[in-house]
Amino acid sequence: MKPFRFVTLLFGLVIFIFASCSSNTYEVNVDEVPLNIDFVNLDSLALHANWTQRDALFMDLKKKDEELFNFAFSFALEIPLTSDTAFRNGINRFYVNPYISALEKKLATKAKWRKESSELMLNGFKRLSYFMPNWKKPSSIYFINSRFAASAYCTDESIAIGQERYLGPSEKLIQELPSNQFYGWIKEAMQENFVESDALLVWISSHGIEETSDNYASEMIRWGKMLFLTHICLPELPESDVLRYSKKDYNWAVASEKAFWEYLVDEELLFKTDEETRMNFLHEGPFTTGLPQESPDRMGRFMGYMIVKQYMENNDVSPKELMKIPYNKILQKYQVN
Repeated sequence: MKPFRFVTLLFGLVIFIFASCSSNTYEVNVDEVPLNIDFVNLDSLALHANWTQRDALFMDLKKKDEELFNFAFSFALEIPLTSDTAFRNGINRFYVNPYISALEKKLATKAKWRKESSELMLNGFKRLSYFMPNWKKPSSIYFINSRFAASAYCTDESIAIGQERYLGPSEKLIQELPSNQFYGWIKEAMQENFVESDALLVWISSHGIEETSDNYASEMIRWGKMLFLTHICLPELPESDVLRYSKKDYNWAVASEKAFWEYLVDEELLFKTDEETRMNFLHEGPFTTGLPQESPDRMGRFMGYMIVKQYMENNDVSPKELMKIPYNKILQKYQVN
């Protein structure tokens, strides 16, 4: 396999070019979009309630969304649901754990972050409702303590935000996580400014654009569509946040777009159908397999986003129409800069 050819560009020039091309042409008056979403700090309610209140809380949640209840307590916290006694004992053991107690104290200080992120998420879903009126929208978004099981998880009705995964890599409680389970690159990704795009993206990937099975290119473009839609639904966020990149990683990816595209073409990787190719370029990791170790992970998602973004800038197509355009038609229009 030929080595990836990294081409160093003048970051200032590149950033200027992309900034000048990324003005928002998808403005939506969110005040005129009728959409209500309940934002619930489920973790805090469960922690501070007595058992009479907890029984009512959990019963109500199971009626509204039993799948989310099972995820939040059975899967994430590994609390047995075999009997009321086992469940109560499991809840009690969880909250008296010294590390969890310290974690809960820290989460209690994040009220402003929850409020601000809730407002951005609501406006993001209002824009999604405007662009994709026939798509289902979440009825509730729950802030939970997932014991680091997931950043964002969605069911048919709701989204769960594992809020402890957004405390930031410099937080002492995050640094204390065992390094053999939580590698450095995992901790570095626990940034609070990624929560809004995580919520939109997990919903879009589950309820909007189905996973493809054709080849790597089809999945790359699917990710590009999802990220582009997330970007226009959250215009307040920089592209780096939507892509879940640090500014440094984002700059590296932008500077390497041409080299990465040539690498995919030269190695004939675009139409590969094996799972390994998808994993290498689309999934999380310390870096993108096959590229230099200073590369960010998920360069395949980045490439898909840039291809779709260019397509939308050069064609009079609505977001709704974009979802129906075959991946190969979008791919054929791409011109490497």
